[in-house]
Amino acid sequence: MSNDYEKSISGTVHYLLRIELPTNSTLHVNLLDITSADAPAKELAQQVIPHAETTGLDFNLLYQMGDVLPGHRYVIRARIETIEQVIFATTKDHAVELGVDHLRPEDVIVRNVRTKPDSNF
Repeated sequence: MSNDYEKSISGTVHYLLRIELPTNSTLHVNLLDITSADAPAKELAQQVIPHAETTGLDFNLLYQMGDVLPGHRYVIRARIETIEQVIFATTKDHAVELGVDHLRPEDVIVRNVRTKPDSNF
């Protein structure tokens, strides 16, 4: 059996402030391999959701099983930004186990940050 088939991991991004998102907010959700501290995280999947203020904060990331390696660490990172700035982002890595069937959606928390959209997170 080949490891080239896809699996998915889904969930919802939550922000804790009780405010409406600004118009034209965009949600970015990334699935990353962060195993190597000496190298940048390797992106396994990404989803960009424009107009998050009206479409919602649910995500579904598809990844290739061939990219999943034993002993590696995988996380979900998310951010919500406007044209001018990042307004919410994960401040702690949301660890996930890959290669399994996720019966419950992931709940990813983002916190208030105010930075330029081009900054890495």
